[in-house]
Order: sequence, then structure tokens, then C-alpha cells
Amino acid sequence: TVPVYLTYGMTETASHMALRRLNGPQASPHYQVLPGLHLSQDERGCLTVRGDVTDDQLVVTNDRIHLLDKHTFDWLGRVDFVINSGGVKVQAEKVEQVLDVALAELGQGRRAFVAGRPDERLGQAVTAYLEGPALPGNAEERLLALLRERLERYEQPRSVVYVPIFKSTASGKLDRAATVRNASQGHERRRA
Repeated sequence: TVPVYLTYGMTETASHMALRRLNGPQASPHYQVLPGLHLSQDERGCLTVRGDVTDDQLVVTNDRIHLLDKHTFDWLGRVDFVINSGGVKVQAEKVEQVLDVALAELGQGRRAFVAGRPDERLGQAVTAYLEGPALPGNAEERLLALLRERLERYEQPRSVVYVPIFKSTASGKLDRAATVRNASQGHERRRA
């Protein structure tokens, strides 16, 4: 079997700095840092790295991690995508993984993401943004039922917002902030 790896890296570390084996007997849910790099976390729980490839300068990321030891970590998501809902920090990427699988299971694969929307009671409400028209028939109810089965109560989207076309950055990446700002163009359905 050919080994398959998921890599973690950034420009500041001259590309890859950690590997996670995806297959075979050495498969792991954790990233292993490459030799010559030293990891730590800042007060936000974000990865910091120092080593020869950083000219021994401390590089601070916006990636939240769970540091298992000085060579091993789990990537949790971007700190700028954390939703503070009722005092609970919800990592959007975790909810998005479940959302993507549920949409695919319903035959409704499309671009989607999760973000916080202002909420008087919670501060921010977890909100699912789906690109394109509203889901047909009872697909939205089935989607929300799947999410209720698979997510903790505080992680479950409180509403679904449909946006005709998501905004993109100049480099072609999803521009979450611009999409949320322009979401009034979409059709929103709130869960009761």
C-alpha cells in the first residue's frame, strides 16, 4: 500500500511542517511535526512554531490546536471561525464536516459553511449557510434531523440561510465574512 499523508504547512515554514498518516498500520488521527521544529501554544490555544526554517523566529498562527506532546498535535480549526454561542466556543469546521456529510447523504451536495450570527440571547447563533436555492421538499427538515443526531445541542445550527452565490476572495477562496454580510440577498429559513 502506498502511504497517504495529510500535510500541515504554511509559507512561513517553507511549506509542510507536519504530517498525518491516513492509511496503513501507522495511520493516525494526529499530526507529527517534522524534525527541527518546536511547537507551543499561545494564550488563545493557537499553534506557534520555531525552528531553522523560521530562522529561529517564533511564528504565531491563527490555527487552534490540541497539543498532545512537543511533537504531536490535533488541528481543531481557525480561531477566526470560532462561534461564541451562549458562552460555548463552537469550532465551525467541526460542524461543517458533519453538515457536508449530511448534505451528501441527502443527495444535496453543495457548498456550505457555518458562521455565527448576532443573537440577543446567545451572543452568536450557529448558522448554516448553503449556496444556491432552498433545499427541495422536506430535505431541510431531514438535514436538520441528521444534524441533531450527530452534533451536540450547542453545535446545532439555529437557522439555515440560502445564498445564491458565495463571495470569493481574489485568490478564489470562500470569503465567509463577505458572504455573511451579503446574506440578506439569500432566503433564510429559521428552525423553530
